[in-house]
Amino acid sequence: MAPSLLVGKITDKKLITMKAKDISEIIKKLAPPELAYEGEEIGFIVGDENKEIAVVGVTERPTTKVLQEAIVNKVDMLIIHEPLYQSKKSFLVDAKFLSYPPNQKREELVKKGNFCVYRLHSEWDDAKDGNNDTLAKLLRLEVTDKLPYGRIGKIESISLQQFSELIKKSLGCKYVLVVGNKDKNINIVAVVAGSGNSLTEIIELAKQKGADVLVSGDIQDSRARFASELDLALIDAGDYFTENPGAKRLTEILRKKLTNIKILHLDPGTPWEIF
Repeated sequence: MAPSLLVGKITDKKLITMKAKDISEIIKKLAPPELAYEGEEIGFIVGDENKEIAVVGVTERPTTKVLQEAIVNKVDMLIIHEPLYQSKKSFLVDAKFLSYPPNQKREELVKKGNFCVYRLHSEWDDAKDGNNDTLAKLLRLEVTDKLPYGRIGKIESISLQQFSELIKKSLGCKYVLVVGNKDKNINIVAVVAGSGNSLTEIIELAKQKGADVLVSGDIQDSRARFASELDLALIDAGDYFTENPGAKRLTEILRKKLTNIKILHLDPGTPWEIF
């Protein structure tokens, strides 16, 4: 479908726009929906797919900071990776006592911005040039195999300590959490962008596939001990530092494909500081 001409408010000149659904068709070619795991929330979750779009915002996580930035930049369509709203799971407190204020704030900002929101999650993790391919490339891996929503690859032999330093430099993070002997020899690396270190099945499968180390985010005490007893090293660089590069990569790809509209990368940043 040919783009339509609309008068935009950003430059007060005629802007070429595209319908949101036409942008989504391009996204689906980059990351086919069949790559997503069963039952996952993907696709349009807010707004009209027929909306005319002049400015797209791509983000790893739609925090209130990101949503406020999107409003300032007059974004019409948001492409998000993590959920729009915080999980409402409650095990220890009756949910009737909880109101989840952050979700209310996000909802207010979405309405204020009048965004069309498209979610792209595990299909982008597993897609060619997606989150995990981007992470593997940054860590200089020669990819040889796949994990569920991850990759296995080779690197030139290096110690665990040296590889940890390479990760900090490559991903721009100030620190990493490491499980394993610092002198352990690393040659086969498993990477899972996001929260792979929180999943015992991923840890065990990485070991089965011959990995010396698993690089991911969101390690937990019990998972660290599980990996240690498997003799698999773990490096936790954090969910943000392992997934945000993929959001930047998607921004770059869309800029090349959608040259008539504006594509912005909206960076949520880390949720903490190191003291």
